[in-house]
Amino acid sequence: MASRVLIADDQPDVVEALRLLLVSAGFELEAAGGPEEALDRVTNSVFDAALIDLNYTRDTTSGREGLDLLRRLHDIDSTLPVVVMTAWGSVESAVEAMRRGARDYIEKPWDNDRLLATLKTQIQLGRALRRSRKPRNGDAASTRPPARPRLIASSTAMKPVLKAVRRVAPSDANILITGEHGTGKEVVAGWLHASSARRLAPLVTVNMGGISEGVFESELFGHVKGAFTDAKTDRAGFFELAHGGTLFLDEIANTSLPAQARLLRVLETGEMQRVGSSDVIRVDVRLLSATNASLDQAVVEGRFREDLLYRINTVEIPIPPLRDRHEDIPLLAAHFLERESERYGRPGLRFTAAASRALLDHPWPGNVRELKHAVERAVLMSDDLAIEVEDLALRTLAGGTLPLEELKLGEVERLLIERAMDRHDGNVSRAAERLGLSRSALYRRLARYRIGDVR
Repeated sequence: MASRVLIADDQPDVVEALRLLLVSAGFELEAAGGPEEALDRVTNSVFDAALIDLNYTRDTTSGREGLDLLRRLHDIDSTLPVVVMTAWGSVESAVEAMRRGARDYIEKPWDNDRLLATLKTQIQLGRALRRSRKPRNGDAASTRPPARPRLIASSTAMKPVLKAVRRVAPSDANILITGEHGTGKEVVAGWLHASSARRLAPLVTVNMGGISEGVFESELFGHVKGAFTDAKTDRAGFFELAHGGTLFLDEIANTSLPAQARLLRVLETGEMQRVGSSDVIRVDVRLLSATNASLDQAVVEGRFREDLLYRINTVEIPIPPLRDRHEDIPLLAAHFLERESERYGRPGLRFTAAASRALLDHPWPGNVRELKHAVERAVLMSDDLAIEVEDLALRTLAGGTLPLEELKLGEVERLLIERAMDRHDGNVSRAAERLGLSRSALYRRLARYRIGDVR
């Protein structure tokens, strides 16, 4: 089920840019033009997260309207993750918002990658928090094991992966899953959990790139009432929410060195303390981690602790890129076609012979995620039941289906932006610098071309 996000902002251009970004990343959205409308929507509907501006038309610089809205949203639903936005680069107002219960903050113009990672992380925590507060009362649904994600793989390159996951899944070993963006590391993590003895307990997923240093301890270890200004209730962190189950730390290479030290201590001792408390809490979690970076190189460069690396990779499972899994492309494409056809109510779709050849010939720099998005687009854009090559929009500057001179100017610009974003791992600032654009100019183009989740 898609995550539902409420956007509260009085600037239509901002709302539209967010809509294009988040819808392309699979979110469902509702927009409110001001605080009262936002409160009405939260009162009458259920959201997985709220993304609210701190400043509105009546009061455009101090953030008081946004802070008041934050308080009132918390009164309605204390488990709703609220991420605040500010266009004024005011660290003070953002910190004040977090003291009053905001889960994180985003500065305008935002970094697409950070915004998406932040929302996904906070939605995961919010859902886990809501589950932890629901009474079980012997409900059979609470003891039903989760469905295992499908591992669609018959290629030679994937045989070692399948052998490894089947061997280590029943154990409590800490696993490091490595591979390029979009290769399916989260799917493997879900399969490992669902195949383990911990499958009846929670799987809690955390995107480490979406947690700022200032809230790391509160997010991972929780806090107690009064730990800081406006900490009005005790709150469990990710470790407590995953107690008895599995904690999946995605993009672990993005963890700062101070945060790595705090993480290492918990992994070594199995003990932690909530922020503001001296009470020691013992936690029992199995740790799965994932990264697209070389942690060995990060250790050499002093960016990652060697002792932490030893703790998290009892077994390492490298996921090969899709270009090395040629035999799996038709299977994956058929799977996504079936799923997206059902999702969008378009039964009976099929690939033409030319489209099937194009899928096999494409280099897939974005891996399985790119294939999924291409099939989803084709399901939406095809005029009849036969999906043609052009419905897939498989175009690259080198080695793709069309030479550069046959592309339109806008298509070339889009491809250059996609390549820059991929080269810089979705970092908008570095991609903008490489392209010779300002951040705001790149944001406008990302929205125009609907370039969303780049990870």
